[in-house]
Amino acid sequence: MTLDADKQITQLSRKIIQEAGKPYTPQQLAEIPAILAAKSRYFWCIDNQEFDIMPDVFTEEGFQTFWSGRRGNTDRYKQVEQNRRTCGSDMVPLHFGYNQIVHFTGERSCMLLTRMHDYHTYKDNGETYSGYGLYVDDLVKCDDDRWRIQTLRLTYRVLEGQLRQM
Repeated sequence: MTLDADKQITQLSRKIIQEAGKPYTPQQLAEIPAILAAKSRYFWCIDNQEFDIMPDVFTEEGFQTFWSGRRGNTDRYKQVEQNRRTCGSDMVPLHFGYNQIVHFTGERSCMLLTRMHDYHTYKDNGETYSGYGLYVDDLVKCDDDRWRIQTLRLTYRVLEGQLRQM
């Protein structure tokens, strides 16, 4: 099934794409690996079902999620529980993030555009669920100098199969 992208994510991704290619400062270049690692930690926590580590991927304050434009969780622990329900012990989840572009919005803040493919296989019968979409996340560099996701936004463009738990 194909889906229209959420309008807010489309507008944000357009802004990021327009800014792409402008030179980064040396300080920004030094921060990019840590920003990309913050998003990778999110994917790895889901795929390895490391739900006890996952809250540290998100900010303590100001955290929020949007799923295809619909407001989601505003508490990082509730988000972790949602991830546990949808990608829990009954499946093998795999998430791939690529074609990432970092757009700095301040000295300690940025937006990250990520193309995503997720692929879930249920252990009991081998059924699969797969999706392709876009993330546009807001990240901040916290007081401990670690980058964390403050706003998580996802819109799917193609869905194949069905998740059992939402």
